[in-house]
Amino acid sequence: MKSQFLILIMSIIFFSCSEQKKEKLAVEKKPESVETSKKRIDTLTISERQNLTDKSVIERYFPEENETVKFDTIISAQNLKISIQSTTLDSYVTNEFESDGIKYIDKYRDSKKHLRILKGNQLILDTTFVKETFVDYAGQDFLDIANLHGYWFNGIDENVLEFFGAINKPETDWSYAFYHFFDLSNQKFRIEEHIDEEI
Repeated sequence: MKSQFLILIMSIIFFSCSEQKKEKLAVEKKPESVETSKKRIDTLTISERQNLTDKSVIERYFPEENETVKFDTIISAQNLKISIQSTTLDSYVTNEFESDGIKYIDKYRDSKKHLRILKGNQLILDTTFVKETFVDYAGQDFLDIANLHGYWFNGIDENVLEFFGAINKPETDWSYAFYHFFDLSNQKFRIEEHIDEEI
């Protein structure tokens, strides 16, 4: 009985191994059908590459659309209202690079900064800055590749308002940063370059 039982187990093992062999043989036959379908895929791949060639340049705008952003600051102790309005323009500077065979052209919009200062209801200053306003400080060569990134109110010291501005070449650390002082008593601006001591 033990021998019959042993023969039965051996038969089951033998048949199950032979079934695995048949499956393995079936798998080995599949590459033929894969080769045929691979040829079709190659044809599709060529077609896709042709489409990619047509669209191998991608243009992007930053920001995507023209926009206006306004910041108001009130200094109640001096009865002052400072308003800075930043508006993007239709001009821009470009940054081009290639990645995975696709050329990217990123266009960073220039902007203008409209500064208004009121003391009570009296308008003290109403002026607009663009990057060319600072050509004597930053240089025309730099302005050709950079944009007026930002202009902010920084603080007040007695009668002098301090602003901070930055003209940057997009996607780099190359910038001209400056303090822009406005003296309320004589209503004149003074510029002082900001030099980062950590660089």
